Amino acid sequence: MVRMLLGREEMDRNTWMYEIGRATSEFIDSLDEFITIAETDQLEKEKGNTTISCPCKKCKNARWYTDSTNIKNHLIAHGFMRGYTCWSFHGESLADLNPSVSDNDTDNEEDSYNSDNNVNFDDMFDDLDMEDKVADKYHDRVQQLFVDAEKPLYTGCMNFTKLSAVIQLFNLKSNNGSRDTSFISLLKLLNKMLPEGNELSFSTYQAKKLMCPMGLEIQRIHTCPNDCMLYRNEDKDLHQCKVCGTSRYKRGKSTDNVDSDVSENGPPEKLLWYLPIIPRLKRLFANEKDAKLLRWYAEDRKNDGKMRHVADSLQWKNIDKDFGEFGDEIRNMRFRLSSDGINPFGDLSSRHSMWPKATWKRH
Repeated sequence: MVRMLLGREEMDRNTWMYEIGRATSEFIDSLDEFITIAETDQLEKEKGNTTISCPCKKCKNARWYTDSTNIKNHLIAHGFMRGYTCWSFHGESLADLNPSVSDNDTDNEEDSYNSDNNVNFDDMFDDLDMEDKVADKYHDRVQQLFVDAEKPLYTGCMNFTKLSAVIQLFNLKSNNGSRDTSFISLLKLLNKMLPEGNELSFSTYQAKKLMCPMGLEIQRIHTCPNDCMLYRNEDKDLHQCKVCGTSRYKRGKSTDNVDSDVSENGPPEKLLWYLPIIPRLKRLFANEKDAKLLRWYAEDRKNDGKMRHVADSLQWKNIDKDFGEFGDEIRNMRFRLSSDGINPFGDLSSRHSMWPKATWKRH
């Protein structure tokens, strides 16, 4: 419906919304089409209520106006909020758009958001406003999540939205330890019971995608079956281990007739699942309560010269002394590797534990 209102093949949204001047006729003409779409959507959706959310940089769809002239003036003065190429608050869904339109980057200064390399320490933590710092490629997913949180489960439903229904069903699944198969059967049965055209998910996978649209990145790295090496960086296109000569593919004994494209040679013999740490740290510091706990050792810890915390140890202080810039930043992160129940030296007659040990005394 919304797309039908676009009477011409207009310039790319990313171009007119963010790159050309807001005083140009091209911007004004395209802005008028946006206002028409927003007004039409509200008239149909709210049965005469012409209140419209303002997507300017200051309002960010959090303020609503009855007069669309106010919205137009805001957008001319301040411009559109970053990444709002899918007009999800004004009648569109991601399915309405061509992927080449909705996936465009609107700012390139944060292209390294998901990269573990060359991370600037200040950029990693400063100005952690979730609306502004979320990666551009996730912005439309966030907007769609807001839409699902408002959309009724079925026409006329007053108690549940598309999102709240799935969340409560998942709570039920978790509290009762239900298996995925039984949960899928429950979803299918509820879909039949609810009115036709309801928004309830049909499967566990769809429900999880609805609740967690911004899943953290996981990298799957091919490894040598004998754990000699990882196929990454300059070694990513090798067909066999450069240490032991074993094929990386699950192809039996033969390694002949391999395609130059490693993705065309079948599944790898062994995989390493790597969870990049930087995006996870950003999520922790983006939450106010978690961020306060991560800074506790520097802001709230009792520092009276006694050994009360690992930060009181000589090793900790030596690191701060040797790496002054790192030590002065109270949001620095330090990691300790622990492993339990492994046999690191290949001696099957012995058991080794690398967990820090504590001595308990019975009184």
